[in-house]
This record gives sequence, structure tokens and C-alpha cells, in this order.
Amino acid sequence: MWPTHPPTAATAARYRALGAWRDRPVGAYLTRAAALWPDAPAVVDGELRLTFAEIDRQVAAASAALHAHGIGQDDVVSFQLPNRAEAVVLFQAIMRVGAVANPIVPIYRGHELRFILGQARSRIVFVPGRYRGFDYPGLYEGLVGELPELRDVVVVGETENREATFSWEAFLESAGPEPEATVRALPAPDPDQVCLLLYTSGTTADPKGALHTHNTLVFESCSLIDQFTLNERDVIFNPSPVTHVTGVNCALVLPFVLGAPVVLQDRWDPGLALRRITTSGASFMIFSTPFLADLLGAAEAADVTTPSIRSIVCGGADIPDELTRRAMDRLGVVSRMYGATEGPSVTAANRWDPAEVRTRTDGVPLAPTEVVVADGAGRPLRPGVVGEVLWRGPDTCLGYLDDRLNDAAFTADGWFRSGDLARFDAYGAVHIEGRIKDVINRSGEKISVHEVENLLSEHPAVAEVAIVAGPDERTGERGCAFVVARDGQALTLKEVGEHLTDCEIAVQKIPESLFVVDALPYTASGKVKKFALREWLQRRGEAPLPTAGITILAAFER
Repeated sequence: MWPTHPPTAATAARYRALGAWRDRPVGAYLTRAAALWPDAPAVVDGELRLTFAEIDRQVAAASAALHAHGIGQDDVVSFQLPNRAEAVVLFQAIMRVGAVANPIVPIYRGHELRFILGQARSRIVFVPGRYRGFDYPGLYEGLVGELPELRDVVVVGETENREATFSWEAFLESAGPEPEATVRALPAPDPDQVCLLLYTSGTTADPKGALHTHNTLVFESCSLIDQFTLNERDVIFNPSPVTHVTGVNCALVLPFVLGAPVVLQDRWDPGLALRRITTSGASFMIFSTPFLADLLGAAEAADVTTPSIRSIVCGGADIPDELTRRAMDRLGVVSRMYGATEGPSVTAANRWDPAEVRTRTDGVPLAPTEVVVADGAGRPLRPGVVGEVLWRGPDTCLGYLDDRLNDAAFTADGWFRSGDLARFDAYGAVHIEGRIKDVINRSGEKISVHEVENLLSEHPAVAEVAIVAGPDERTGERGCAFVVARDGQALTLKEVGEHLTDCEIAVQKIPESLFVVDALPYTASGKVKKFALREWLQRRGEAPLPTAGITILAAFER
């Protein structure tokens, strides 16, 4: 069923010989943790605390319920849930029945959901009730009729009674009187079987569904354990969405491979995060640079330190030197990491590396993952020379659900073409210099400008549009739309936002700056000179737009 692009037989044999692929399914680690540490905390969700034994029992019930709903091996189970204990239970239940988990970020709306659920051929989906002011059951009530494969919508949390949905409690009641016996009778998943379908939005208009197996997910957790010397006495703090690759790894898999609890946080609140870290004794966390800045601000305002923290790992945006210095003084050891949905941990630094390597580079390759910086022909470049990052490793995905994307994404011998530009230094550390891909990196979330441009071009007042990344002190980058208005019509940022909202795209994809111009800069071949627009945004106030004859008629920002 799955159009995977696995590594060569020799590479796979090497991963097994090295112990990187352990040939045990994800669910086996929950069983192991419940046997070794039954009464130890596994998941902390606000006031709710669940032990490994309690999680194991709840997973058995959810697994039996999935089985009762006809879900078995290779069936896709989607969920668009916030960071809450039910998401952990559901994910582990999907692993146990041998199905494929398809986490969907909560910001997605009808436009993205129709594509993802349709392409994945999801059989059942789990959603919150009214969450952050949005009515998810109401949205899905309209989608069910458009997606013939989608049979059931389960609502986790309070909601109105709706004909097209039923509750989490009603779902669990379908497990039957002896869920443990039902689960024991199920065949064990093949560790090389696809178990995760995780969509990433890159340079294409539609999201790309990356395929991970039990072996790739387990290795990802093991690489974090080795790199940051984690053990069962650690406490993981996870504010990253459990529908994002970082949240999947840190909240849904790592706690059970490690045997250590995860403290969940849903809505980001730096003051609450600080309290949860200090009261739980949290020692390890991965998040993007804006989270670090907010957490540091809260700690400075409260004039407290966080002695329990052993490692804060940042990815997705550069860490300013001053932020690093202050964070190291007050919070704990800060290190950078580089990865992607297709390969979550490619390079990283740890507490034993020099401070400059930890905070001024993206770390060193995490063996046995291999990384090269290559020229356009795939030839490795010497240190100091910028080229495209290629990698292959035990946590690299096995391709995309749309197999037409695989030839462009992978070399014949299994190297993943990242589309990112980087250089090696003399230490052997990687410095990410930019991206070939035309995306906006907003707080670590990759946003396709092509998709937003296509939708914005449908606005009746828009004749031409180009969207590029501009600098943002908080999120790293923001969406900046340059628009040529049709027939001199007026256009505001508010109108742009309203139009894109009506197109049902995620709020985070809506540009935060709008520049109405009299023309866009073009190359001789007819392509927009986006590099010129990006350069101007980097040095605004110092120079006019760098192409003669282009004038900003109006500017709006938020």
C-alpha cells in the first residue's frame, strides 16, 4: 500500500548491525515501561497525572475500540488534537493495532484538511470540541460528506451533540468487556511497517506526507537519549504540538522508550511554562527560539533560575548571542539542533561541546546519520563552501505518500535532498545558511508561499503577488506580501486576512506585512526577483526597493 523509498539493503543491514534499528515496534516500549515502572508517572497534563500502568490500561481500551471500529494494520487514523493525555493514549493505541497515525496540526482548516484526509484515505479522525474558539465538530460535519473513506469523527472533550460525530467516552465503550484479551490476540506490527504519516508544508502548494516506520521512530528517540545522556530520572517538558514532528517524538514516543514522564503544555504561556518546569523538575525540552526567549523573559521577570534543566534544545531559528548568554546564566545549557519532518535529528550539539558550537552552529552529524554538503551535481564540497545539505540515517523517512515526489527528494543510493544550504566548519559542525526552498520559517513552522500566493491571487483587487520571508524579532521570519493592485484598487492587510480566512487556510499562513507596489521586479526570463525583495526587507530604511521604477504605494504591518 505504501510507496516507500527504503534505504539500500546494505544500508539497512548496517543500521541493524549497529543496533540503530532495533526491530521492535513502538508499542513494545510502553509494554516494557509499564512492566518496569508501573507506578512511575508517565504523562502529566495539568492536574491529571497518569502512571505507565494507567496509560497501558487506557491504551488497551483505545486499541480494542479501534479494532471494534474496523481499524487494523495499514489503516490511517487521523487526529487533530491539542497537547492532552488523550492524544498520547490514542497514538499508542494506533501503534498497538498496527495502524498508521496521521497527526494534523490544529491550525489547519477545510482547505488543508480536504487534501490531507483525502490523500491519506483516513478511516477515522479524532478532533477536539470547541477549541480556542473554533468549532471543530462543526467543520468536520461539513467535511464527512466530501470524503467517502472517512467513516467516523470522534470528539475529545465537551461538545454539542451532532449527528456526524460521537464522543471519546462513547468510542471507548465500544472496546468491549475484555480489551486486554482483544489486544493480545492482535498480530504484532512489523517494525519496518509504516506507522506514521506526517505532513510537512514545504515548497509545494500542497503538504507532503512523509512516511515513517516503527524502526525510524524508535531510533529517533534512542538518538536523543544518547546525544543528551537522558535516563528514566529525567523529566521531559513538551510545549510543542503533538501533531508536529517534535511533539510526536518528545511526547508520544520518547517517554516510553526512555521510561521518563512527559509534562504537557497546550497553549503557550511562558509564565505557566516556567511554573510547570520548576514544580515538575523538568530537565529536557526541545522547542524553537521564540519559546526560549519567552521562557527567559518569564524567568527574569520572576527573578528565578531553573536548576533542574540539563538541556534546552533549540531548532527552527537562529539564537541571538545575547539571548544565548542570558539563557545560559539563568535557565540551563542551550544547544542547537537541525532536522526536519523527513529526518527529525540530523545534527545537534550537546552539553559537552564548546559553547560556540552549541549556540553558533547547528551541531555535528548524529552518527550513524551521514551528512554531506554537496554541489549541484551531488559532489561533496570542502569545509567552508556552501552547498545543499544531503543526509541519510536511521531516522530518515521512507519517502512520501505521493511517490511522484520521491525521485526528486532522494538520490538513487538513499540520500535525502533537503533543499537547505549549509557549510561545514573546521570542527565538523554544520552552519545552515539558508534554503533553496521558497518557504517562510515562522517559529520553526515551514509555510509554503506558493500556496498562499495562489490563494491571494484570487482576490479581485490583486493583479500580481509575490510573498517572501522578512525578518521578525519574535518568530524569526514573517510573511511579507508584495502586491500590484488591479486597476489601482485599494487593498489593506485586513482585507488580505479576511480573504485568506475565507479560503480556510491556517491563520499562521496569513502574511503579517503587506506592501502595495506599482510593479514587481522581474528577471529577463519572467521570474520575480524575490531575492531583491528579501534583500530590501533585510535593510529597510537604508535604501529604496533595489529595482528602478518600483515604488511602494502603501504599507501595512502587524
